[in-house]
Amino acid sequence: MRLQWKYSLVINFCVIAILVAFYFFDSIRVRNEMNALHALGAERGAELREIAENTILDAVEREIETVRVFDAQRLDQVLNELKREHPDMQNVLNIHVSLNDTRIRSSLLAGGDVVDINLDAADLEQIETKGATVHAIEGQNATAIVIKYIAVLTGPKPIVLEPRDFAYEPILDAGTLPYEVWLKAFGEDVYVPDDPVTTQEKGKHWRMTDQEKGDLYELWKQGETLWIQKALTGYIQVLFDVPYIDKSIRSSLLMHAILIVIVGALLVILIDLTTNHLIMKPLERMTRIIQSAEDGDLSLQETYSSDEIGRATYNLARMLWQLRDSHSKRITALGQFAAGVAHEIRNPLNSIGMTAQHLKSVFSQQKVSQDDIEEAKELLEIVDQKITELKQTSEQFLTLNRPRRLNVEPVNLNTLVEQVLSEFALIAEEAKVQVIKNYDENLPDVQMDAALMRQTLFNFVQNSIQAMPKGGSIYMTTFLEQIDPNTRDVVIEIRDTGIGIPEEIQEQIYDAYFTTKDATGGIGLGLAVSHQIITAHSGKIEVRSKMGMGTAFKISLPLDADELP
Repeated sequence: MRLQWKYSLVINFCVIAILVAFYFFDSIRVRNEMNALHALGAERGAELREIAENTILDAVEREIETVRVFDAQRLDQVLNELKREHPDMQNVLNIHVSLNDTRIRSSLLAGGDVVDINLDAADLEQIETKGATVHAIEGQNATAIVIKYIAVLTGPKPIVLEPRDFAYEPILDAGTLPYEVWLKAFGEDVYVPDDPVTTQEKGKHWRMTDQEKGDLYELWKQGETLWIQKALTGYIQVLFDVPYIDKSIRSSLLMHAILIVIVGALLVILIDLTTNHLIMKPLERMTRIIQSAEDGDLSLQETYSSDEIGRATYNLARMLWQLRDSHSKRITALGQFAAGVAHEIRNPLNSIGMTAQHLKSVFSQQKVSQDDIEEAKELLEIVDQKITELKQTSEQFLTLNRPRRLNVEPVNLNTLVEQVLSEFALIAEEAKVQVIKNYDENLPDVQMDAALMRQTLFNFVQNSIQAMPKGGSIYMTTFLEQIDPNTRDVVIEIRDTGIGIPEEIQEQIYDAYFTTKDATGGIGLGLAVSHQIITAHSGKIEVRSKMGMGTAFKISLPLDADELP
């Protein structure tokens, strides 16, 4: 898995897990707090309603019934005295009293901006059915309880109707006050608008309101007598302070803030630990490896993580180790190269020096004979031969790192191999080496430089004979190898039964002046030159060898498209 995806996956998964846990525990906490708040609210609501109904409602109705009129100023005084004297009124913020409708006529606190008690149809219905409505005031830590009051102004008064069987009940149930009842109850001085009657209990109980004065009239039938009672009605709104709500909100916000701080701290710790484990520590290890490489102390024995940084660190350590090893090998190869060059140059120079000394002694004589002159000519021939050898050596040295110039022509590989083997016929016989041939007679001609390829094959055959000091066999095989449907190689394999090449030096056998035959005068240019020639032909060479079991070289030369059979 790529490091960025692994890092993102770990971080995102842990963040989501922490947030889910935070939501889970916080929702449980909030749910418990809400349940406790609801329970406390229900308990306090019952207490507040009891105060509103038993204390405030009784005081308002008693005051109105005492003075038999709605006197706002006296009612304000009563409410203030009630607030000061009654212990249950400590949490009362304000009291609003209306008359007949919802318009406020009297208040505990004067000068308020509120002019109406906010009641909708649902609230009015709830007051009629349940006796009260309870609301929380938005923006304030307060609860409003609204109840309805009815203050009786006169005692029950019977109305005698004649004739006694006058059927007034259906008319009252229909919402109309019969004229006879009107006169008996109110006389001529009371203005009653059309359809003022509200049925409370069909055929038994009715209510009528004077729209001008706000007076309420209760009518009810008891036996054959119709009774009437005058009263005032309206609504009382009591605002209670509920400090436990504000305290609960502050406590909940504080706990929420604490949980957020805890979650933030956990996320910071988590991200720090994850970043430290996945990124910082591997980078520190990489830095230590680079420092160790600078100090020359480098090892591949450490344990590396399997992520991208771990693999990159291992690859870096391996690359540095390979560079150090390669550098060491190059220094060794350079020493071998210098030794080979010195060896190649030293022998001809020694011969030239000895010849020059001898010529000097010859021509230092008083009389130089004809034989001396002939000997000098022979010595000069030797000097010229050695100079030619030095030129060849320098030419080989200069061409090691320069591309070979090929003089290509169609060549039959089997014929070329036979020509090379013919040069080794006597040498192989003396060395007790048997040459076993296995040619593919259908090989096509290959575009190559015949002279350079002959030199290459000569070097391989010579090395094989030298690798079998007690005799053995050389297997020369040619064949056509199919690489893919459009590519074929002409292959020659040279295999011997000699002593083999140690595995640890097989990568060095193509290095210039690397040799294992110092005792026999080898300078290590044969395989280096051969490898360069094969590479110049766009070919490749492979070696397989085991100590004591011989060596096999496989040379593959690609065929051009027009050479394919």
